Amino acid sequence: MNKWWWLLLVISCWMVIGATIFNSRQDQDNGGAPPPVKFDRIVSLAPNLTEILFAIGLDDEIVGVTLDSDYPPEATAKPKVGTFWQPNIEAVVAARPNLVITLGFQQQKDLAERLRRIGYNNLTVNIEKVGDLFLAIDKIGIATNKQQQADELISLIKTKLKQLATLVSNEAKVRVLWVVQREPLRVAGRDTFVNEMIELAGGENAIGQTVHKYPPIGSEQVIACDADVIIESMDSDDIKGQRDRALQYWSKYQYLPAVASNRVYVIDGDTVSRLGPRLHEGMETIARCLRPELFKTIEK
Repeated sequence: MNKWWWLLLVISCWMVIGATIFNSRQDQDNGGAPPPVKFDRIVSLAPNLTEILFAIGLDDEIVGVTLDSDYPPEATAKPKVGTFWQPNIEAVVAARPNLVITLGFQQQKDLAERLRRIGYNNLTVNIEKVGDLFLAIDKIGIATNKQQQADELISLIKTKLKQLATLVSNEAKVRVLWVVQREPLRVAGRDTFVNEMIELAGGENAIGQTVHKYPPIGSEQVIACDADVIIESMDSDDIKGQRDRALQYWSKYQYLPAVASNRVYVIDGDTVSRLGPRLHEGMETIARCLRPELFKTIEK
């Protein structure tokens, strides 16, 4: 009897240990340790993550953001923990967080691993395409006990995108050259979320398949792309000055349809380059460049 009791005890212990290891591995795969009852000190390491946290009602819980987290305006008053590309681990630790939310690219993955090793909870999300945004909002909502608010945010964004898609659905595709850097000239290729936004807004990427996501291109490729519209995504500090310089730069391509019809646009990069809660605003900005006449009808 004694012998069997000890055997059952040993088996039970091994089952508990195995379950613990399994759950630990699951947590690592999901980007962090099991959540405590409430996360009330959160550090965000990307501007779009900061926007998500504010959008689902976690304003007061945020104790650290990156230097480029400038939306909503209240985010600028939060303590800073380095930049998007170079987070400062000392500043993160000094914020005494019980949750650090990171993106999945290498610099932040390395930081997340260091934080986990010294006992900090981490949640990692990947937001590289539009579909990833909804998964990330859902994941953050679950981890922070804000599932209802996350669901409402996802529903709002999807509704706005559907309305926009309906508006442009019967229109011919507009060929778009999306410029991310003017000198040397670099554009958005097709394996990017920018390409998704162009298509959702009723356009077609004027650049064909490329090896790189944001390839450099030369004059021959510019002429061959036959773009109807050129969109440059730039810093919001000096949009007018940027557009004046853009018009001067593109004037040498006078036979390009976009230049000949004066359809060169410079737009606020923050709105369209961050995959976050303002996605539908960015999409509308793009659609207004492609089909301004549709919006004139609505505004009347």
